[in-house]
This record gives sequence, C-alpha cells and structure tokens, in this order.
Amino acid sequence: MPTVPVCCFGEVLIDFLQDPGQPDVFRRYAGGAPANVAVAVARLGGDSHFMGMLGQDLFGEFLHQQLLHYGVDCQQVRFTSEAKTALAFVALDQQGDRSFSFYRPPAADLLYQAEHCPQQFWKQPGILHLCSNSLTTAAIADTSFSLIAAARQNGWLISVDANLRHNLWASGQADRALVRQLVQQADLIKLGDDELRYLADEQSDQDWIEQLLAGQARWLLVTAGAAEVKSYSRAGHFTLQVAPVQVKDTTAAGDAFVGAWLFQLAEAIEQGQTFDNALQSLSWQQQLVQGAIRAGSLTCMAFGAFAALPDRQAWLNAQHG
Repeated sequence: MPTVPVCCFGEVLIDFLQDPGQPDVFRRYAGGAPANVAVAVARLGGDSHFMGMLGQDLFGEFLHQQLLHYGVDCQQVRFTSEAKTALAFVALDQQGDRSFSFYRPPAADLLYQAEHCPQQFWKQPGILHLCSNSLTTAAIADTSFSLIAAARQNGWLISVDANLRHNLWASGQADRALVRQLVQQADLIKLGDDELRYLADEQSDQDWIEQLLAGQARWLLVTAGAAEVKSYSRAGHFTLQVAPVQVKDTTAAGDAFVGAWLFQLAEAIEQGQTFDNALQSLSWQQQLVQGAIRAGSLTCMAFGAFAALPDRQAWLNAQHG
C-alpha cells in the first residue's frame, strides 16, 4: 500500500523561548506552525514533507538540519540570500501560555513561489496543510492559493489551521476576508474558539460553520484551549473534553494536535479507508480527535516546539496510560 504524504507549507523559524527560571534568558528552539505539524507527523511515523524557504544563514541551516533529524522530507525546501530566516521571541506566563514577538517581515519564508515546487510533486495525492501566516503579504498569499490549486487539481485534500497571529500583519490585525477565503478552500479546518468568533464576524458562529460545511469543508474542529474540542462534519457533531495535564509550555500544542489528526487520517487512507466513507462514522471521528488531544497534551508537558512533540511510542503509551 503506497504511503499518503502530508505536506506542510509555510514558515519555519527560530523560537527563542523564555527560560522560566531566568526570565532574561531566551533559549533557541526550532519552530514555526506548519513546520511543527510536519515534525509531529514524522514523529508519529507518517510520510511527512515540508515546503518552504529558508535563509542562507546559520539559523536556516540549523532549521534544515532539525527537520531532517526528525524525519521530515525536505526536498521541497529552498534557500535564499535575499532575506534572513524568521525569528520569534516567546514569553511564557505561570500557566505556560505564550505570547509572541516576531521578527518578520522581512523573512525568507515569505519569498517561496509556486514555481519552486515541481508539478511532479503533486502526482501522488496526499494532504496539503497551510496556516494563515502565509497570507501576510500579497506575494506569499498568491503562492499559497497557487499551491492549493495545484494540489486540488491532483486530488489532494487541503487542511487549514487558521493559527491567527495578528501581530504578523502590517495593519496589526489579520485580513479577515483573506483568511476566510483560505479557510473556505479547505476540506479539513482547525480553528480556536477565538478564531472562530473573529472569522465569523457578523454571522453567528453556527451560521458560519454551516456555511463552511455546505461548501468545500468536510470536517471542522474547534478547540477551546485546555477545555474541549468540538467537531463538526456532515455526519453530525460532538464535543470531547480535554483532561488536565501538568503544563510546562503550550507553544506547539495546537500543532501537535493538528499533526496527529492528519497523521491518523493519512494512515486510515493508507489502510484502504476512503475519506468520504470515514467521515460517515462519528465514532471513527471521535477516535481520531482523542488521538489528536493526546498528542497536544503530551506536547504541553515539555519545553520547545520540535523538541516537545511526542514520538509514536510515547503517543501510543499515553493511549493506555
């Protein structure tokens, strides 16, 4: 049975994470939302690919080596001397929740173009995953929508995590219409409850969810931090509670959640399940969401992004723990 690739497009950057014991000290970690998802998939044993641009600098080389170290296919990674690799400084509060200060733009990841990916790459259908951070300039938005079109034409599923970071946008606020356009092109959608409220705008949350499911969307997950996950599909909806854990750092928890969700979906397709048939089973959906919650919870219990993501054995052990 051929593998089903999960390809994540967008930013990979350095997270300088505040040391809880020494607030003036920031330690270097590899991160970036779509890159975190790619590593999460690889750590669980999936066929993971990352697509993006890195700077020809010491941080770019470090990130490239980290992606390879964790088992991510980097054949669609490109390097540029026209901009540096992006940086993010991450401060943590006493609950492990984070706030970000980004050094982007300019940044190398914003320079990736659709032409950097050969058409042959899309011939084996898989799952393409994106976030809204690759919409923050006109050029990278054009690239994102071009990649979606190429993937869709070749039978790929499209996954979008809104992952709104308002301070990455020149106006200080995400372009609601543009992000909605991205979300409306996805088969699989993950939103935080605050992101749902922002993007629904003048519509009620429920009305916008129903509008999405009447369009391209086939499965939507809405997370509420450490509280619960709500799932919506054409088969129905359900809510799962999140069990409390000892939190050290929430930096990559949402990305671990998404990575485990996509990994399990790809694994099911590899085993002969069709996406449409699978979505007719709410019990199957609950199983996948429970697996995603487990990955996110494990990630909260360690520091960093790549470094905190659980491997397959730890993830499986937690299922029976």
